[in-house]
Amino acid sequence: MKCSNPDCSRGIGLIAYRRGWFSKRRYCSQHCRDALVADSPDLQQKQNRLVLQRFVVAFVAFVGLIVPATFTMAVLAAPPVLPEAPRFPGCDRDLAEASASIAAMQARMKNLSGADRSEICKATQLYFFEVVKARAVTALCKSGTERERDLGRFDADVAHTNEAIAAQCL
Repeated sequence: MKCSNPDCSRGIGLIAYRRGWFSKRRYCSQHCRDALVADSPDLQQKQNRLVLQRFVVAFVAFVGLIVPATFTMAVLAAPPVLPEAPRFPGCDRDLAEASASIAAMQARMKNLSGADRSEICKATQLYFFEVVKARAVTALCKSGTERERDLGRFDADVAHTNEAIAAQCL
């Protein structure tokens, strides 16, 4: 069998050299195999196409990995959307009643400056009860930042009133 390099006239001995695993061309030496490749202009075009093809595949893979990952990170980094609290019927009326009862209890507390200790203690406990009821109504009927602000005020008022009850009544 003759060497596949057109410039070579030697025959193939016991060892035949091939380009790649599946090439059907056989060469007499590595030099003949490599010399044919270097001279082929068609092979240069093929290599340029392969480089372009690899670039396109790498670009598509990059975009295919980065875009979904970026979108996922953006979704995870976004602040959570708090669901809107359901509006129960009568919430406006309940909120108005709660604020009126707290205002009435505050007025009653101011008028007790010279009263008996047991009467002050009883009025403080009733004020505590009204604040806790108003906090529950606010937690059910309000939403958003206004709800959080009002609940913070009520929590502070409950803590202060509880300390006053502990100091005066116990």
